[in-house]
Formats: sequence, structure tokens, C-alpha cells
Amino acid sequence: MHAKPLRISFADLTHTGQVIASNTFPLGVSLVAAFARENARTPLAVEVFKYPDDFAAYLDRAIPDIACFSNFSWNMQLSTGYAAAIKRRAPQTIAVFGGPNYPLTAEEQADFLKAHPEIDFYVWLEGEGAFVRLLDALADCGFSAEKLKASGQLIPGVHYLDPAGKLVAGPLGPRLNDLTKIPSPYCSGLNDKFFDDVLIPMIQTNRGCPYQCTFCTEGQDYYNKIHWSARKRIDDDLKYIAERVRVPDLIIVDSNFGMFKEDLETCQTLAELQETRHWPKHIHVSAGKNRKERVLEAAATVKGAINLSATIQSIDDHVLELVKRRNISVEQIVDVGKQAEAPGANSYSEIILCLPGDTLTSHYRSVFTMMDVGINFLRMYQLMMLPGSDLSSQATRQRFGMHTRYRVLPRCFGSYKVFGDDRAFWEIEEICIENSTMPYGDYLDCRELNLTAELFYNSGSFRELLNFLSLKGIKPSALMAAVHAARRAGDPELTALYAGFRDETHSSLWSSRDDLETFIATPGTVDRYISGELGNNELFKYRAQGFFHTQKALHRILFTAARQQMAPMVTTTALELDYLAELERYSLLKKSALLAVDETLSDNFSFDFMALEKAGFHDHPASHHLARSQTLQFDHSAEQCELIASYIKQYGTTLNGLGRIVLRSHVNKLHRQARTC
Repeated sequence: MHAKPLRISFADLTHTGQVIASNTFPLGVSLVAAFARENARTPLAVEVFKYPDDFAAYLDRAIPDIACFSNFSWNMQLSTGYAAAIKRRAPQTIAVFGGPNYPLTAEEQADFLKAHPEIDFYVWLEGEGAFVRLLDALADCGFSAEKLKASGQLIPGVHYLDPAGKLVAGPLGPRLNDLTKIPSPYCSGLNDKFFDDVLIPMIQTNRGCPYQCTFCTEGQDYYNKIHWSARKRIDDDLKYIAERVRVPDLIIVDSNFGMFKEDLETCQTLAELQETRHWPKHIHVSAGKNRKERVLEAAATVKGAINLSATIQSIDDHVLELVKRRNISVEQIVDVGKQAEAPGANSYSEIILCLPGDTLTSHYRSVFTMMDVGINFLRMYQLMMLPGSDLSSQATRQRFGMHTRYRVLPRCFGSYKVFGDDRAFWEIEEICIENSTMPYGDYLDCRELNLTAELFYNSGSFRELLNFLSLKGIKPSALMAAVHAARRAGDPELTALYAGFRDETHSSLWSSRDDLETFIATPGTVDRYISGELGNNELFKYRAQGFFHTQKALHRILFTAARQQMAPMVTTTALELDYLAELERYSLLKKSALLAVDETLSDNFSFDFMALEKAGFHDHPASHHLARSQTLQFDHSAEQCELIASYIKQYGTTLNGLGRIVLRSHVNKLHRQARTC
């Protein structure tokens, strides 16, 4: 037994080489730490870490008895790198890992642990109870990892290799049926040091998911039942956060937020905080996949701060059957799109490229269908081969002829101090770029369509034009298809933008993981990633480039395509064409130089754009034609200036930083506001 408290570190590390890659509170490890501190037999002195520099300074003071690390796709090499350095300096320190970035089969689990000898024990699936059981077993062995490994003891929820290299896998541990049994890492002060200008607080009100999607790590039966935290605990956490938070966002990590009546109570608390604390401005959730009427009510309660989701992954029934996915009906999706406008929320849908059975035609149809039903933000993902998902198994890969490539995960690289030495770390992800129904060339074409959606459709960036065209019977998909077809036809800025995007998408992909590892390990290569020369998230980078630097070119190609769509229509009037020309100027003034918050723009208009704006641009412009032209000024409100300053402080103004801004914010709420002089 230790005479003094056992010293344990809990590190949910994020890369900071370029930007802060995972700019969220370390909620998962904090929950494990808080539970262990209260329930372990041995007294514990725990500390939680997010930033590598903070963790390195802690290690320089004294090495912990047990070093715990989260394991996600975005921090695995960083975590194992620090663990290996600790084991070299202090072999007696016990290294414990946990997190979803871990294989499903026993054979692959054994291979994983053999490849990472710095890991003594792996806590699998729900971590709080399993970690306490591990601590108690270690206490019985005098906190000797070697003795416990030699015993071969089966610890529920814990895996390790015995001295012969054989996997010892404890049975699945029981899940906590009441999340309130975990002491709050907020109200206990465990997370106080993370209230800075960058990290976004996260809460979890329930845990579990009733769905079984094969591409998700929560698609296992283990997580099928949903367990809750008590109402008072949720409210206390939110109020504690609101009194200290320094960023405008909140993340709720529940798998299906808004589906349950308890979620409406959480939203009521958040609405009260919006009134009293003016926070949160944006609430990031994975919205419920069913009971959309309740999800809509939740969004309305918090005044549109929640993005409403109609997540489909694909619109193709065959694809959905292959990945065990069940979508809501198209009619319900239409309702989500319409209802999102009322509280001023964004509605979004997630679409994954290159799922089993996916084709160029079905992917295009998924994207265009979501546009036409009124969903105003499409989150388009590449298919990551997550180790803890059924889709990444060898059997599934062979069945669907899946071919993969490797790339350095965007933003997840850097050089860090480890015991005084500079060490470079980077993360590599595996993504599917081809299958038996989608050749690689089609995959690249689909990626370009995704860029078109990001530039011209997402966040309702051009809703003024889309709503006008809908009055003429022109669907969003028709306009977007025309823009997409003309992306390399005549405008040099757009031609260069798309060519750069396709080239960078292709060049970032490697057939061999070993070859990529060798390349990035070459001296100076990590610096090229940090500088932004290599390793970007192409969609975010090129959307940011278009949005912040080439608005004139975006407007030219979009409004030219709109005129071409209207040209064959005998009902088109001269007034409508005049309106289209003014609308182009109006739209451009709202979206130009968005970060120049001290700059005021102005122009004259013969249509009442203030009234059209109030009507959501659903009125016909003829009803708002002015007898005398009107001068409008375009600037940012004080609240917008504050929000933009906050985002710049969080993410910076590099292309990568701007890409994070357009990802995190409701971009249409950053547009300049028009007012009469």
C-alpha cells in the first residue's frame, strides 16, 4: 500500500503544431479520473491534461505512478509517443490506454498491443468501472504491472498481454446504469484549468445508442441501452460552465440529442443561460435520428443555436441495407429543412462517400436530394476505416472490394518537448477511396461535387438567390449541377481553385502506410505540414479560400448559371433580370471582407432588400420594387464583431484557421448586416 496518494495522470492530448486540433475539454478522461478518485481503494492524486506542453512540464516535475492516455484516431501517435518516453525514463510507471481507436477481434487486439509495448493495459469500451477494477487488481499486486500480467487475472473491461505475449481479455464489464455515479469533473474543479479562450466545454447527459450502424464505433450491442445522468447534475454542470466559459460554443456528446423528453429540459436550462449569461451561442450536437418533432422543439427552445440534423449517410436504399442503416422518410427530412428556418438554425445532413454499394450516381443523388428538400448544410465525409467498427474488418473489405489509402490526418502533427528533447509526432488515417461499385476516378469527381456544395450551398450562403429561383420553379440541384459543370469553364480563379483541390486530394493519399511514415519522418517534412504546404483538410481549406478570398469569382459563376437557368423561361421579366443584377451586388456586399469588422460598405438599390430580408427572400421582388432608389450600408453588429474576434482568437486567420471557422460557425450569421442610411 502506498504511504502517500498514488500519482496518476490522465492525458487526452491534442496536437498543437499548426492549430489546436481537438479544441475541446478532455471530458472522457476527466470522467474516468473523477470516478476513480472517489471509488478506488487506494487514495489518488490525479491531474488531467490536454496540451502537450502542460503535460511535458508536469513530467519534468515528477513522473506519475500511472500514466493514462486517451486513444483516438487524432492523437494515438502523440499518446503512444509520450507513453514510450515515460517508460524509457521510468520503466516501473504503468501506462494505461483507453478509447475507441482499438480493434474488435482478439487477433487484431493482440497484434495492436504487441505493436505498442509501451501500453501495459488497455481499458476497452466504458472506462470508469473498468479502470477502478484495474486499480484494485494492481493494488493487490503491490502496483506491479509485471505481477498482475503474470497472474493472468481476468479483469472485466481490461486487456493486456501476459509474459508469453498471449492476449488476456477480460469479459465485457458492466456499464454504469446511472451517470450521476460519476462525480462531476466540472463542479469538483477538476476541469477548471481548461477554461481558456480556445477549448470548448463538453457535457454528456446520456450514454448509449439504440442503432447499429456498421461504420460507427457505437454500433455494437454493448452500447444499445441508454443510461442517464440526473437532472440536477446536468443543470449544475451547465451553470458552472456558464459562469466560467470564455468561448461561445458548447458540445453535447450524446449520440441522439433531442430525441428524449429529458433533452427538452436540458434545452430549457440552456435557454435560461442564454438569457442570463448570453451563452451558448452555438450548441454542437449529434441530433436524434428519430422523433424529429421533439428535436425541432429542442432547437426552437434554444433559439436556433442547435443545428438540426437529417443524417442519411446515403439516400440509396441498397447502400443503407449494406451498412445496417435506417433513415427517416424524405417527408420528415423536408419537415426538418422547413422547420429549421423558424428558429434561425442550420439544418444539416451527413453523407459518407464510398460506402459499400455507393456509386457516382447515388452519391450525386444523395447530395442533390438533400439540397432540394431544404437541408441547408451538407456534411460530406470520407469513409474512415475506424478500428473499432465492423466496416473496417477484413471480411467486410474483401466482400465489397474496398481499396484504401493513407493520409496524414489534417492538423494532427507537430513537434513537442518530451523530457527536454524535441520530438515530432503525426497521426495517419486510413480511408476508403474505391470499392467494387465506385472506381477511384469517380471518387475524385464526387469529392469535387462536395467542394461545390461547400462553396455554393452550405450554410445557406446564397439562400437569397436560391429562394428567388424557387419562385421560378428552379430547384437548388439544377443550379448546383450547372455551377458544377461550369467549374472549369472560363473563370480562371475557380478553375485554379478546383484544380488545386483535386491535385491536393490525390497527392495527400498514399498506397503504403510504411512509405508515408518514411516520408513524414524525413527531417524538415513535419515543418512543411505545420506551414500548411502539406496535410490540409482539403474541403475546409478550399472552402475558406473561396469564402474569404474569392467571393467575386463565386458570385460571377453562380449568378451566370442562374441567368442561364432562367434564359429559356418565357415567363422571365425584365424586372426579374434587373433584380438578379442587384441581388448579386447585394449578396456580394454582405459577404465581402468578412473579417474587416471596422469596414463599412454601401451601394444604391431599387428594390427594398430590407423587406425582402425580413421575408426570408420568399417574396417575389416585384412586390418590393421601389419608386426611388435606396442607399444601404453594410457592416457588422457589435455582437458579430465580438463573435468574429472570438473565432479569430481560437483559430487564427491562416487558411487552416479560417477553415475551422467555417466549420464551427453558422457562417450566414457572420455576413454583414444591411441597414438604411
